[in-house]
Amino acid sequence: MANCKLNQIFLGEVASVQNYGAFIKIPGCAAQGLIHKSQVSTAHVDDVAEILQRGERVWCKIISIGDDSKIGLSMKYVNQGNGTDLDPNGVELQRDMQKKKTMGKHESKAIHLEAVLNTTCTKCGTAGHLSKDCFMSPDGKKYELIPEIEEEAPVQIQTETTEKEKKHKHKKLKKKQKSKKHKQNTDDSDSDKKEVVKKKKKKHSKDQKKKKKRKHNSSTSDESSSDSSSHDVKAHKRKRSESLEKRAKKCKHSKSKYPDG
Repeated sequence: MANCKLNQIFLGEVASVQNYGAFIKIPGCAAQGLIHKSQVSTAHVDDVAEILQRGERVWCKIISIGDDSKIGLSMKYVNQGNGTDLDPNGVELQRDMQKKKTMGKHESKAIHLEAVLNTTCTKCGTAGHLSKDCFMSPDGKKYELIPEIEEEAPVQIQTETTEKEKKHKHKKLKKKQKSKKHKQNTDDSDSDKKEVVKKKKKKHSKDQKKKKKRKHNSSTSDESSSDSSSHDVKAHKRKRSESLEKRAKKCKHSKSKYPDG
């Protein structure tokens, strides 16, 4: 114990690890120091065994020496790399001690349920509200709660509204169907009209073709008739010339037989 002093920094060896902390061997001292889990790191530590292991060497600082020769150690106030003191004036240690004291003094108070107001109503004689807020009438009449049948009325209203909505939707569907049918009918009528127009055009084209054929046939017949007529005229002229020649020959023959005397 003579070699142990407050705020002393040393490199100690972990002797054992517990759930609440770790025991450290102090060089030159027979007693061992305890590092509580709150002094292992600045962060919250649930299990010390996750951070420290037996035989590991860590830098420690003596923060308390009790009358029963218990030595308190800390690791979070010492740089674990080079062993420098991170709290030479002990300011952080004092803050931690004050936090522990305030946490120990704080106790949860029991919740007591009381009346809203510590008064009694002059109308009904009950506690917790004023006479102006009382629901009792001056005549002393009492009103009962609304029966459950009337409470079901909103449900009926909702069902009625749903039925109305269904009817409205049904009407909309009917209108849509009618509009579709009308469109289909109009489309059919337009298609029929188009077909009629096409048929008329086809008929007109056929008639024109027939007329052209007739004209062509008539023209060919006229040409043939004209050719035949011209041929007939030529033949008639030939016959006439031949008859004239025959008559002339007869006249010559008769003159030769019967010369003038």
